[in-house]
This record gives sequence, structure tokens and C-alpha cells, in this order.
Amino acid sequence: MGKIEYLNGLRGIAALEVVFHHFILAFYPALFFGGTWVNHMAAGREDFASRSVLSVLWDGNFAVCIFFVLSGFVLSHKFFLKKEHEIITASAVKRYFRLAIPVAFSVLVAFVLMKFSLFYNQPAGDIAGSGWLTSFWKFQPDFMDSLRQAFIGTFFSNSFDYNIVLWTIAREFVGSFLIFGFLAIFGKAKNRYWAYIAAILVFLQTYYLAFVLGMMLSDFIAHERTLLRHIDPKKIIRTTCLLLGLFLGSFPTGRDPQETMYAFMNFPWMTDAGTLYHTLGAFLLMVVLLESRRMQKFFSFRYFLFLGEISFAMYLLHFIILGSFSSFVFLKLQPIMVYRDAVLLTSAASLPIILFASYIVYKYVDKNAVRLSHFLYEKFFSHHETR
Repeated sequence: MGKIEYLNGLRGIAALEVVFHHFILAFYPALFFGGTWVNHMAAGREDFASRSVLSVLWDGNFAVCIFFVLSGFVLSHKFFLKKEHEIITASAVKRYFRLAIPVAFSVLVAFVLMKFSLFYNQPAGDIAGSGWLTSFWKFQPDFMDSLRQAFIGTFFSNSFDYNIVLWTIAREFVGSFLIFGFLAIFGKAKNRYWAYIAAILVFLQTYYLAFVLGMMLSDFIAHERTLLRHIDPKKIIRTTCLLLGLFLGSFPTGRDPQETMYAFMNFPWMTDAGTLYHTLGAFLLMVVLLESRRMQKFFSFRYFLFLGEISFAMYLLHFIILGSFSSFVFLKLQPIMVYRDAVLLTSAASLPIILFASYIVYKYVDKNAVRLSHFLYEKFFSHHETR
């Protein structure tokens, strides 16, 4: 089993959900935060939606947990197939450069836009009633500071002022090395499932649980073990797992769950119930996808695969475009049409820009980052046998 194409399709859909999530926060914040924010729909609709299972459609935290489960699976997949420690070394050496170059590009784009005063998020956020949207890019840009954040702060000190979506990068980076370390120590151990259990307990209410679960699932699949197929001849358990995963993914993270139907799931010992439930939901979604040919075919749709290819670039760029181009378009449209139409046209104009820009960055930045990381590994770390 080599590269699994349909996982790329899932990654693409998850990236698109993050884009949708940020547009919701910008223009319909009450759909996420509840009724205390400005409402732009008929009375009570946004508040109701924020408390319902519909929120799974725009909760970006659930999409992020899908990313992390996918990372755990994909980063360990090749090792479990070949059981060669050089795979771990190569992946570890390449990881920083593979992530840092696209990250730095996005930070520098934001820096340039700030220098030329091309962010319009604050006046747009004022009109939309989104304090969230108004809260970004309120500082004086500094070139050296942008470089420090791009290459150091984003990865090691949780600094992401220029591009707020970079909050996930440090977790992705640490989670990657958690996987590499686990594989190096326990990857070939016969009783490694006890190590999985220990890791699950240690990281239970953190995003790193997603990496562990993804890696464990990769281990099962690589060794041709099935989780559901033989115990589910009527597909009842598979459907149940899918519905349960989506329900867990709808657990509210923008408002107090005690005000919702999810109150019974919010136990006193939980410090981050949203992350735990979203991670478990993402894991169940992956389990069903790996066992369902119909879902595999669905996520193998060529447009979803295209979104998967450009997903990292889209994730890095969309928020910058939202704060600049989208906010500018909204400010021009809002005075001449009703609010809903202004948001719809703004979104319709923004999506092609996001997709085109993401493709260009994928082609000329992201792919070259992969090539450079591979070159550096081959040049300085790879040990080829001489014949």
C-alpha cells in the first residue's frame, strides 16, 4: 500500500472547512459564538445553529483535528510498511524545512500587505459586528520581527502575529517529532500497543492525542488488520461510527457547552472537552473512511484531490486574503446591497482568488520546499552504501 489518494481528498475538504470557518467568524460570528454576538439572520437562527449539530459544517477546530489525525497516519505509514529506521531519520530531518519555507512565505506576504496598509479587516469587522475580525494586524510591522516569527517563533515560541492560522504549526511540528520518537523507540516492539495506551492517557486532552491515534491507525492498516469490516456485515456499526464521529465533531468550541444540548458531555474533570471530542470524532471518521469503499470513492473525486494538493498553501493564505481582498470587497459592496448579498458576493469573489493563489504557492513554493528538504537530507544526512 503506497500513497493513499483519498486521504488527500479528505485533507482538501478539511482545509476548505477551515476557510469556511473563518468567513463565518468574520461575517456571521453568532453562528459560532452564539447569541451574544451581532445577529444578521432572523431572530434566534444563528444562536440555534451554534448550539446544534449543524456547527460541524463550520467548526474549524474539528477540521484541524482531522489534519492532525491525518499527519499521524501519513507520517508513520511508510515506516510501518518497511520498518526501516532511515525513514524516521529522513522524515525528521526534512520536516522543519518542509514546513518553514511555506510558513515564511505567508508571513512575508502579510508583512508586505501591512507595510502598504492593505488590510481592511478592522472596518469590515466593525460593520459585521465581529470583534474577532477586528482584532488582527493591530501592530507596526517589522521585517526582522517577521523573519524571527516565520523561522523561529512559529515553531518554538508560539508567535504568529502576522498570520493567526500558524497557531497550529508548532503543534504540527511537535506532534511530528512525537511520532518520530515513538517510532524510533517502539516502532518494532511486539507489545507496542501498551505504549499506544500510555501515550493516549498522557495526551488525552491535547491535540497530540490526534497524532497518536492516527499513528496507531496507520499501524493497524499497514499490517492489514481491519477494525470494522469483519464485525459489520450489514454496515450498521460503520454507519454508527460515522454518525457518532460527526456528532462529536459538532461539539461547540465557540460558546459554553453548558448552554447547549452537549452539556451532558462536559464533565468537571475535562479541561479541554472540545479538543478531546473533536479528536475522537476525527479518528472515527478516519476509521470509517479506511473501511468504506463508497467514502473512498467520494473523497477520490478529482476536485477534492486537487484541494488536497493545495491544502497546505490554502490553509496558510486564506486568512490573509480574508483580511485584505475579502474585507475590501465587502466594504465596497455592503453600502449598496443587503448584508446577506454583500457577504455572498464577497465569498464568491474570494474563493477563486484563494484557490488560484493557493495553486501558485503550491506549485512554486510548497513543492520547492519539499524538493529543498529532500536535497538537504540527501546532501548532508543520507548515507548511501558504496559498491
